[in-house]
Amino acid sequence: MKLTENYFEARKEATKWLNVQPQKRNFSQGLLILQKSGYKPQVAALLVRKGEKDWTREKLMYCMRELLQVYYNPDDDRFKDEDVDVLNEQAGESNIREHKVDIADVEKEGPSYKKWPEPIQHLMKVYAKTFKERALTANKRSELTDTNDGDVTAKRKELSEKMETLTSQLEGFWSLRERFDKEGLAPSEAEIKAVIEGEQEEEKKPEKEDDDYSTMPLDELATKRKSCVTQRTRKQNLLKYQVPSKRKVENPMPDCPKRVKLERQIEKLTEAISKMDYELAKRS
Repeated sequence: MKLTENYFEARKEATKWLNVQPQKRNFSQGLLILQKSGYKPQVAALLVRKGEKDWTREKLMYCMRELLQVYYNPDDDRFKDEDVDVLNEQAGESNIREHKVDIADVEKEGPSYKKWPEPIQHLMKVYAKTFKERALTANKRSELTDTNDGDVTAKRKELSEKMETLTSQLEGFWSLRERFDKEGLAPSEAEIKAVIEGEQEEEKKPEKEDDDYSTMPLDELATKRKSCVTQRTRKQNLLKYQVPSKRKVENPMPDCPKRVKLERQIEKLTEAISKMDYELAKRS
């Protein structure tokens, strides 16, 4: 690692940050210091994307301590940036642990499972099935030898990619569960299917060109509006943070086709919400 002027400034700031009591350390400020230093940029980018959680706070503290030590031997291998695939897998493991789902209770349809409404029971059944498939895939990968044989390397890559897909699905299912817990909005079968197909951010369009809100029952109209607002917020967060939920540190999506598509979807959602607001106002 090259020790720049920014590194030395960040090193002083990191020392002050570490001298603060752990529970009072500002996570966002620590991220800015880490980014400024230029130390392990891939780790810093991952922490920005994942936001403040128990494991990200711990990882940030560890990196800040290393940031002070790198001064003494910047060429030491332990100070090299970390592999993105490994980091993402570690992040996935940590996120899944934070879900705290009782898989056995779901499979046996135990007390906690029976308290949920039917749509959430179905969602958690799908979650449990995916969780077990992911665990089985992890076991298969761990049984592979450590050699760099072509067939073994190819199989390891195949299983790692499957692990990443299943992790993404679990996070998508949990996002739907969190939405229900916070907003009371149960997931539809189409939304669950979209997660499985890896399209959770590309939710079904809430409006059609010929939607006639004037004939829609009031309760249905209110529910539809709430769904549209939720979808718009998720897409706005994708633009600002590159994840569906809000984070303390912004990580804007770069200019790309996906950004253009999201902006168009947000525009259509906003138009639909305005039309529904107008109709609701007429009926009030």
